[in-house]
Amino acid sequence: MRASRRGARTFLTSSAIVEAIGIEESIVLPGYAALAEDSAAFGVTTDLMREVDAAVRRHRAIVARLRLMYDEAVAAERVSSPHDEALAVLGLAGPDLDADHAANTVGDRDGRRPALVAVAYLVAAAHALTDPTNCGTASPALNLMPPPLHRDRALLEEVLTHTVAATDAATRAELAEHIAAAGAVFADAGHGSDRRLSVLRYNPHSLRTSCRAAGLGELEVCIAD
Repeated sequence: MRASRRGARTFLTSSAIVEAIGIEESIVLPGYAALAEDSAAFGVTTDLMREVDAAVRRHRAIVARLRLMYDEAVAAERVSSPHDEALAVLGLAGPDLDADHAANTVGDRDGRRPALVAVAYLVAAAHALTDPTNCGTASPALNLMPPPLHRDRALLEEVLTHTVAATDAATRAELAEHIAAAGAVFADAGHGSDRRLSVLRYNPHSLRTSCRAAGLGELEVCIAD
């Protein structure tokens, strides 16, 4: 999983990478863990569980790559000459900062969310987070950003479809409320800050569409813009 260094330099400052690590570790991976630990409650089949396991491996790899990118970005932000930049590429320009510590500053990492809440946040995150390890097609001139999490969106729509079929009306309504609340969090995160320095590109339309396709219904989920 290689990231374009040119694209990463253009779009991903160290603070943006910290944001990405924080969301991956506090929302994405815990959400998939909740699905794995309570798969029957969400109606997740054995075949679908294999896809969930594959998604976990994929996001762990993303986090590992982000940590490397963080070190590179911090080094690049500290250099001022082509010679120093060459050293930074080799990891020889200045001390590395602690990405573990930086990641812990993002999000609420105290305690574990209930499974239904964790999955709801995962669903919303799939419609808000881009893949910051894939900057190969990013272009500042064309205002193109790293791609959305298309595979996760498709997988989680299928998970939601199974969950809707396996749960009662009260559980579905509660899940819908949690998804709406999670969407509001991501919508708020897009206001009052320079989103050019962020990996978030929240798309409420795609979240609404996915919820409707899964059977939650347009009226059940009031997604924040």
